[in-house]
Amino acid sequence: MKLNIIIIEDELTAAENLRLMLKEIDTDINILAILPGVEKSLEWLSSNKHPDLAFFDIQLEDGLSFEIFKEAEVDFPVIFTTAFDEYAIEAFKVNSIDYLLKPIKEEDLIFSLGKYEKLNKRNVEIEVVDKILGSIRSGQKATTFLVHLRDKLIPVSAKDIAYFYIQEGLVRGCSHQNQLYPIDHTLDELEESLETNQFFRANRQYIVNRKAIREMEFFFNGRLSLKIAPPTPETILISKARVPVFKSWMRG
Repeated sequence: MKLNIIIIEDELTAAENLRLMLKEIDTDINILAILPGVEKSLEWLSSNKHPDLAFFDIQLEDGLSFEIFKEAEVDFPVIFTTAFDEYAIEAFKVNSIDYLLKPIKEEDLIFSLGKYEKLNKRNVEIEVVDKILGSIRSGQKATTFLVHLRDKLIPVSAKDIAYFYIQEGLVRGCSHQNQLYPIDHTLDELEESLETNQFFRANRQYIVNRKAIREMEFFFNGRLSLKIAPPTPETILISKARVPVFKSWMRG
């Protein structure tokens, strides 16, 4: 059975490479159109039968491909091809929109096509598009993380995490209910993406949520020891140099 696909991509080389990879993977794939921008895509969608699947680049010659969702009825699943930031990508995942990072690898493309076969087709809600657009344009901090639990991706709100920590090279988040989640980010990345008025980088091993801090104790050599709920695997110490910064953050 033919799989009808459109590619929305303003880089001709990238579009052609994707077309060739798709045809090599499955000769029954039919590329209906390669469209370079938002306006051309809207024109095509208004006058042609919609595809079974589409590949949307994010940044097009005349704007962001998200605008297409606001002007046309997108009643087919979309796989984004992007070199965009991690926060936007996570938002796509939460809403069952797959993505491929450029340059696209054949094995990743095969995986995405397999995922398409398993997923029910669903529309992209306009509220989701507005949220993603607003986040990109305003530089809004990350509010949701996707965590792998067995064979599922589970969205977890950042505010529900009491602390993030690294142990034996693995980053985890511990919720206020003492549930542990594997986190696919480094602590440095988390420090950049989290709300600074809510989370504090205590040391190289821990980032703590303000709401999880129960008390502080003076420790040897001018350091502070934090007591967190739920309890941490090891004592969280703030260095003497960081104590004034931490106190200022707590007062803020």
